[in-house]
Amino acid sequence: MFYFPGKEQKVVDICGVKIGGQPGEYPTVLAGTMFYAGHKIVKDEEKGEFDEEKAEELIKMEEELADETGNPMMAHIMAESEEAMIRYLDWVADVTDAPIIVDSTEANVKIAAVKHAQEVGLAERIVYNSINASAEDEEIQAIKESDCNSAIVLAFNPMDSSIEGRLKILTEGEEGVSEQGMLEIADECGIENPLIDTAATPFGSGAGQSVKAVIAVKAKLGLPVGGAPHNIPSAWDWMRELRKKLREEGREDWAKMMWESVDWGSNILENILGADYLLFGPIENAPAIWAAAAMIDALIAEANEDIGIEPQVEDHPANIVR
Repeated sequence: MFYFPGKEQKVVDICGVKIGGQPGEYPTVLAGTMFYAGHKIVKDEEKGEFDEEKAEELIKMEEELADETGNPMMAHIMAESEEAMIRYLDWVADVTDAPIIVDSTEANVKIAAVKHAQEVGLAERIVYNSINASAEDEEIQAIKESDCNSAIVLAFNPMDSSIEGRLKILTEGEEGVSEQGMLEIADECGIENPLIDTAATPFGSGAGQSVKAVIAVKAKLGLPVGGAPHNIPSAWDWMRELRKKLREEGREDWAKMMWESVDWGSNILENILGADYLLFGPIENAPAIWAAAAMIDALIAEANEDIGIEPQVEDHPANIVR
């Protein structure tokens, strides 16, 4: 299994959840997404109205899986409006003690999350998603003015999708994109706990490089790394057309199994390569992902025993599932 002897591996601690280190030392941290576009539990995406009973069941499911395997959780919430974000954030913070990743396609929604978290004393529990080359000045300023000290830092370089390009946007910036590296911006914002996201991109646009970048980030930077590799199959035209064809032929069982294999497989692949955390997609997929991550973590820990790497926490999957 992989080991990175040439670079000290940083371990961050977000509200008691440790992320990073050499493969085999700390369990992979998992986060399923809630309140995403089209999520069936959401009744009104603008007002943030949702089925609270079902939402609590989903969070408690992740907590139970974390207890059963040793793989910790983070809550990952998406929102379409400022009102919805604040409602989701307050509710999730009351239901779980886990770190909360705040996310949206709209900058103003994420800014609202940071400002509200600061007002109600949740700033150190949130993980901002993300500091990236297209982040607006207002986003950066809001983080600077808050006590938020954790963020996902995106290695997306629109000018260069190679591994070198992804590392460059993190450390130096890119001409015509950003005069500063994303890590420098994160540091100026007071981010003490950076989680590198290798920026999953579609086939033909650096999909393979985004996966291989997991190894490069740990080898070159020694920082906690992971991301949302399920975005690769989500943007896969071939698979989309095949699923459509199978459904039209009445083979829904084939369509379902084939999709699940690539969706879950994308997460498993990054896990094997050394990812420290995974945003694995819809929270409903948690049982499958947790079981796979626990097995992989236990296997990696066992494989790395002979080079002196040992689990650094008692409730590591290696001590629970094998």
